[in-house]
Amino acid sequence: MTLDSLFHILLIIFGFGLLIGIHEFGHFIAAKWAGIRTHVFAIGMGPTVVSYRRGIGFCINSSEIKVKERFGKSSTEMSDDELKTNGISETEYTLKLLPLGGFVSMLGQEDGKPDAVSNDPRSYNNCAIGKRMVVVSAGVVLNFLLAALFFVISFQMGVKFEAPIIGDIKQNSPAAVTASVQDADVYLSSGDVVRSVNGKQADTFTDIQIAGAMAKPNEAVLLEVEKENGKLYSFDIKPQKSTDTGLLEIGLYPASSLTLRGGQSTQSVDLILKSAFAEESHVQSGMTMSSANGNAVHTWNEFNAVVQESNGETVHTTWENGNGLTEATLTISPEFQILRPTGVPQTAPQNYEHGIIGLVPLVKISSILESSPNINALQEGDVILAVGDKAFPRMGQLRNYLALQPNGTLPSKVLRNGTEVQVNLQLSSGKIGAMLVNAWETPIFASPLLTQLVVNAGALVVEETPIFDSHIKGGERFTSVNDSPVSTWLELRKQLSNPTEQVTITCTDLSGDNTSDAIFSMTDMQSRSLSTLGWSTPLVNQAFEPLFVTRSSEGNPVKAISMGFEETVDMVIMTYLTIDRLMRRTVGVEQLRGPIGIIHIGSKIADRGMSYLLFFLAIISVNLAVLNFLPLPIVDGGLFLYLVYEKFVGKPPSIAFQNAAAVFGLCLIGMLFVVTFYNDIMRLIG
Repeated sequence: MTLDSLFHILLIIFGFGLLIGIHEFGHFIAAKWAGIRTHVFAIGMGPTVVSYRRGIGFCINSSEIKVKERFGKSSTEMSDDELKTNGISETEYTLKLLPLGGFVSMLGQEDGKPDAVSNDPRSYNNCAIGKRMVVVSAGVVLNFLLAALFFVISFQMGVKFEAPIIGDIKQNSPAAVTASVQDADVYLSSGDVVRSVNGKQADTFTDIQIAGAMAKPNEAVLLEVEKENGKLYSFDIKPQKSTDTGLLEIGLYPASSLTLRGGQSTQSVDLILKSAFAEESHVQSGMTMSSANGNAVHTWNEFNAVVQESNGETVHTTWENGNGLTEATLTISPEFQILRPTGVPQTAPQNYEHGIIGLVPLVKISSILESSPNINALQEGDVILAVGDKAFPRMGQLRNYLALQPNGTLPSKVLRNGTEVQVNLQLSSGKIGAMLVNAWETPIFASPLLTQLVVNAGALVVEETPIFDSHIKGGERFTSVNDSPVSTWLELRKQLSNPTEQVTITCTDLSGDNTSDAIFSMTDMQSRSLSTLGWSTPLVNQAFEPLFVTRSSEGNPVKAISMGFEETVDMVIMTYLTIDRLMRRTVGVEQLRGPIGIIHIGSKIADRGMSYLLFFLAIISVNLAVLNFLPLPIVDGGLFLYLVYEKFVGKPPSIAFQNAAAVFGLCLIGMLFVVTFYNDIMRLIG
């Protein structure tokens, strides 16, 4: 862990503690206003680390120890007159060991102990109902006010969000297969600008993601999109549950800038950079590409346009990092068709393949993570021939197979420097700890696709691939097409893109001893579709920071207050919507986060700067307020309901009912804590 990461974690812990402290401070000042005797004001839970009491001073551990030593009894046993005579405060201010909550201890009120009442006129239970309502709700009110204040400050500073511009479109996702309302031949594409979501202006890409995640089951999300030609199109897209996030999503990702990701993404970016350049370069995470082949570029789409014009030749790039310029030459690879296998669930880890007319390459080890359990078993450049009972697996087929296997050892076979080698792969959580790429340089077929899913009138239908009757098998090495020698997938693509009534691919087995011809036909349209394929580079847009748009009040404090109020209201609605979607099971409990998860996310968000950190804390403050005022036992909302009942009935609910409700509430909160703690730990391990 770097010093920056540690600082960010400490910063978030402090911020989280501040939100809880403000909440409890609301109860505290309201209790003081109501004249209720307060024994303790505590931040955190567990053993007391330090405390302060007027008349005693600062103490390690609780000040009650010194009170008993000096006066022979605790402060709670003293009357108001005794406290005044002894010159000490009734309230002890404490900092607890665990920054996971806080509390205010009032005379006549203890959470989980409804029978802990007192006859003292300054006790909570003897206070007027209206004042008790203020005390119970004061913490929530202060959390809302703090959230509004943080929103105002962040908008005055300016907050960066992902721009509402489409970058990648997930293969086979709802967004990829949905045609526009106006024209059945128009689909979403990279660079499209989303102008509105469900009729509301889209300010950030988050608006799009939230609309998908919060959609009701089988309810479409309406996007109004502006194409490059300036025309507006509408898309009714029904979200589907993602296996990666567990949330409903439509399958869109934000557009990317040309600044390489840093922070906690550094290791992944470094692996991509290692395979991207023709020779060793000095390009590092955090650098920004400024030109490609002499053309100034500012977005990934502009850079990709240069890649497509390269015709497969290397691309010369220039990078900036504030200390000067760095030049590097990028390797370019041919682009291949996206093939959608039949019989693969939409929710599978990968439900598409890259290849040509049903022919798919093998999988190659591009790089190996330092933490990989197979660091001694695998080598960079190994081509996978078999894993477990899967021979000559395709990329998607391999990923889906691994995801279903238990942790342990899988007997496997790889092609290493032209020689078949047996290896035992160690599997952990469906992964082998290596970056996998398609083996485009290896002229060997993986298991071919005989049928595929294609889009027809906005729906996916099954269609036979051209090689359906060709008898091509996985593990065969191709050597020629129509008697023209081919030794790479690029050469295979070039030959197949030439229109011809009949195609003959000559193949041999892995040993090279047996030769066979695969004969099939291709239509002119199928050949032309191959000729339109372009080029790609390992520098995928996910390696770069998103394109950002800044939401700002432009220095106008009135506008900042308005924006802050609107954001607070939106966050309240979003929190209630999340609870509703949990009940509808479109948002899974695996998405819930506890304090550890919040700190983990916050440590990443701190990289974006103080304005976004304040924005994040404002969101947490709103969530804390809403959840605390739910009508559940133990939390403030449940206590408020008791007071409403007491106001109308003339007496509080029975002690037996309150005890039963308290037990139920404690079990519910305990279960929630266990679930969120488990989720948080599993995310950290993952």
